[in-house]
Amino acid sequence: MKALVLAAGKGVRLWPLTENRPKPLLPVGGKPLLFHTVESLVKAGVRDIVVVVNYKGSSVKEALGDGLSLGADISYIEQPGPKGTANAVMVGEDVLEGEERFLVVYGDNYYSPRAVQRLAEASRKFSSELLIGAAKVGDASEFGRLMVKDGLVHGIKEKSARKGPGEVNAGFYLMDQSIFSAIEKTKLSTRGEFELTDSIQYLIDHQDGRFRVVLLHEREWLGISYPWDLLEANRLALDSMESARDGTVEPGVHIHGMLHLSRGSVIRSGCYVEGPVFVGRDAIVGPNAYLRPYTVVGEGAKVGANCDVKNSILMERAKVPHLSYVGDSIVGAGCSLGAGTITANLRFDDQPIISMVKGRRVDTGRRKLGAIIGDNVRTGIHVSLMPGVKVGSGAWIGPGAIVRRDVASGARVKG
Repeated sequence: MKALVLAAGKGVRLWPLTENRPKPLLPVGGKPLLFHTVESLVKAGVRDIVVVVNYKGSSVKEALGDGLSLGADISYIEQPGPKGTANAVMVGEDVLEGEERFLVVYGDNYYSPRAVQRLAEASRKFSSELLIGAAKVGDASEFGRLMVKDGLVHGIKEKSARKGPGEVNAGFYLMDQSIFSAIEKTKLSTRGEFELTDSIQYLIDHQDGRFRVVLLHEREWLGISYPWDLLEANRLALDSMESARDGTVEPGVHIHGMLHLSRGSVIRSGCYVEGPVFVGRDAIVGPNAYLRPYTVVGEGAKVGANCDVKNSILMERAKVPHLSYVGDSIVGAGCSLGAGTITANLRFDDQPIISMVKGRRVDTGRRKLGAIIGDNVRTGIHVSLMPGVKVGSGAWIGPGAIVRRDVASGARVKG
């Protein structure tokens, strides 16, 4: 069986993290989202994978290559433009010709290996039906809400205004050749795109398409809509990771819980590590640093003396040299934070943190959230970043600055 993985999107709501990389290459658990998806497919026995690319597609090709290192056989096709998920599937029609059934997977969600295995098992049990992966969420308004009766989907309401719990589309399907004729009849959505969910609805309404729901369990799937969703996906990935000690741990380091220490990395004397924690290749931690649970220190990154990092993702080559606190935050590649930089992660009134996304205020639903920092950002000494603030790539923030609002890419902020 082949899998068509949709990895063409940019992810504008994840600014500034997607300025220099496509959404499927955002890291969780020490590797890109797309790697988790491919590895999960391979574990389920699906090795013939076609990846649809567009935005920064060369980055995706460079990261995955031919897939042999992941146990897969990966090829690529180009989506001509950002025309929607239905169009992305349509460009795969030729490579899927002759396939009786095939998988379609969104490449920018988090899937555990068990999620893919669950769909593969259902495909054998329901050999004559199409399948759609679904998940139960507390607020279905941000996703495609599924209307289900007797285990079959009879409607999909994309991003409805009605808040509340429900079963939602997890972006994971078992389809057949009938989807292509449905896509040809799909009209542009209000967003100006051809939506795959509209094509599925057409199949259900006009061609007696039977989509049976395969319900994924809690912690098997997470939709990535906003930057802070990466922190939750990171937790899921680290909780399923095994310890490894391929780097160097100097005397006097205290380690509690899972630590995945990659080759070439060093944890210096006096550090306290409270897992689960992932330290990437050639990273340096310490001396006397504190790594708290659900921290990822990316490849070539550095956490210096007397720093405290908690529930955060430091991307490759990010540097937090000394006397700084990074909590519930994401720090982009190549950043350099000056001594005494603090990411505040809790409001004074203890209310959920609000963040600006595409010009509107969004309730993150999180009591604790620090800063979302793009690539190659520099801060001077004693900089304070307020909860939920985002800093665009290449910005410089001068010594002593207190940052209360989002900072544009390339901006220069005086202290």
